Amino acid sequence: MSYQINLGQWNSVFAVPSALVDKHIKLASEAQLKVILYLLRHSGEEITSESLTKALSISSQELDNAIDFWKERGLITERGAYLAPPAVTSDSDTAPLVIEKAKPAPEKHTPVSRAVKPDSAFVAKIMQQDSNLVGLLDEAQTVLGKPLSPGDTATLVMLYTTFGLPCEVLALLINYIASTSNPSIRAVERLGTAWSDKGIHTVEGAEAEIERMTKSSEAWGRVSALLGIRNVGKPTKSQQEHAYCWTVTWGFNDEMIVEAYERCVNTKGEYNIKYINAILKKWFEKRIFSLDELQKSESGAKKAAKSKPSSKGSVFSTENASFDLSKYEKQSLFDD
Repeated sequence: MSYQINLGQWNSVFAVPSALVDKHIKLASEAQLKVILYLLRHSGEEITSESLTKALSISSQELDNAIDFWKERGLITERGAYLAPPAVTSDSDTAPLVIEKAKPAPEKHTPVSRAVKPDSAFVAKIMQQDSNLVGLLDEAQTVLGKPLSPGDTATLVMLYTTFGLPCEVLALLINYIASTSNPSIRAVERLGTAWSDKGIHTVEGAEAEIERMTKSSEAWGRVSALLGIRNVGKPTKSQQEHAYCWTVTWGFNDEMIVEAYERCVNTKGEYNIKYINAILKKWFEKRIFSLDELQKSESGAKKAAKSKPSSKGSVFSTENASFDLSKYEKQSLFDD
């Protein structure tokens, strides 16, 4: 006689870290939970960014934000070409999670996950030939407040030779990273490769980008204080971009941002950054920038609506103050 327990769908299960539920499930968004569960389910498999976004019906921006979210919370980390649990080392037998980055156009450099850092012989040779690079390495040690390891030095040489960032640009980059909450060579590497991808190879371009990033950070500080939002870890890219758009690009004052937030909570029953953005975008399009202008616009729309019969099926009319925000809510921040 043979015996078998039929567990049905429970025959196929996968592990989920306890910390995901115990500490982070309240803070994680739907997209962030989708990403981590999908990666855990397909651990050890090669997954392209394109196939993942398609499988989960999320945007590439939502994917990047989700990866950053879980890295910040210590559930996954980058190890060369891989995403892996922090305890997994490069020589471990445990299969790491893999996301294959899309290959760049031929004229661009190889992405950082595929780039090969120069060996010690190459580093020694180029340092003999380039005094500017030696000066940069000395400055990096001073600014970051610690000696550079051979790996750190190889990273900076790689950014200089492979990614084409001049010493003057790298110096600005290192000083900016040193002013953040996470000053490390790894942070320098991430931002340096991003600058190279954006074509930032001049001092003027670097200074402009640093100014933009600084204003984005300040904008989120202002918005989060207004709305009483406290992040665990640093703000996401989406939060900073929305805050920068509301305060700098669109130029809304504190009162209008709070008003949009309160209308969002009254309608949705919760904080929803896309819905707040939809409200502010509509006000921006109608050139409404103060509570007084908003009151006059809505009062005029109500009077017009009373004097003119409403047309069924119309989502929005200039005479009617009500409008459907659903299409704006679905749009990304910079959709036309």
